[in-house]
Amino acid sequence: MTLLKKLLTLLCLVFPLLSFAMEDPWSVLEKSAKASQQLNYEGVFHSQSSSESNSTHVIHANIDNKEYCLLKMLDGAPNEVFCSGDMVYVTSQDGLLIKKRKNQFLFPSVLPSDIKHLKKNYQLSFGEKKRVADRMAQHIELKAKDNLRFNYHIWIDDKNLLPLKLIVTNNKNQPIEQSTFTTITFSEVIDKNIFEKNINLSKIYVAKNKFVENYVSNKFWNLKELPSGFKEVDLISRRVNGLNLLDYQIIFSDGLAYVSLFIRPITRGTEPKEGTVTIGPTNISAKYQDGYQIMSVGMVPPETVNTFSGALEF
Repeated sequence: MTLLKKLLTLLCLVFPLLSFAMEDPWSVLEKSAKASQQLNYEGVFHSQSSSESNSTHVIHANIDNKEYCLLKMLDGAPNEVFCSGDMVYVTSQDGLLIKKRKNQFLFPSVLPSDIKHLKKNYQLSFGEKKRVADRMAQHIELKAKDNLRFNYHIWIDDKNLLPLKLIVTNNKNQPIEQSTFTTITFSEVIDKNIFEKNINLSKIYVAKNKFVENYVSNKFWNLKELPSGFKEVDLISRRVNGLNLLDYQIIFSDGLAYVSLFIRPITRGTEPKEGTVTIGPTNISAKYQDGYQIMSVGMVPPETVNTFSGALEF
């Protein structure tokens, strides 16, 4: 074999390994976010944290530029999530929950549409490739620039860029939550009837145990300075059972991490809670203020939820 042929053979072997390395990691991540919305696929992924583990069957399709997804929990009590455009329907033993799909994501759609926003708070780099669900995947690491959020490791499919695996690690680089496909197939076309036969949308609004979240614009509180990068992405009110009172849930995100801040009126005979507690991968900070139970919850470090629960002013 001539020297030229040897060089050509070597290039053929090495070039696939360099294809990702020669591309801007942020560009790859942006393409991956779009792939999560546009691809048709079906598979099973396994999720695990320090407190629980479960498997989920997922079907996703983009039909006439509208997203559909169906997730069925395969472990524990029957639970199903159906997404149609910007609406989400959750059925469980407790009944039916209807809500807007607003800047909140489920695996594998874990990436925000605005990738540029992540640059302020995360450093991005390529890692090694590995097989996930019998497919080659490129490791991308999003490392937090501060101690107010965790690190995200995402393995994206070599061919179509769909996230196939996610591991969240704390500031000591210890895994606290992960989700990974065990099987997955891709299709050119998925029948729309697959989604609509599971939840009858013509009857959904007469369900006996239906619960609809209400969206509010009036606020009787102010928020002091919040952790860098976190922005309010949703505000929901719910009526307290049996009382003419509302409690509120404000959802914040930096594009990857989410924190919910709850404001609930304290009823007579109820002992308010204060302090910080860790449950599995989630940290919770509780405070009492002017007749309201304040509680912030999120898969973020304890100092972050403490900042949120202490940021409210009435």
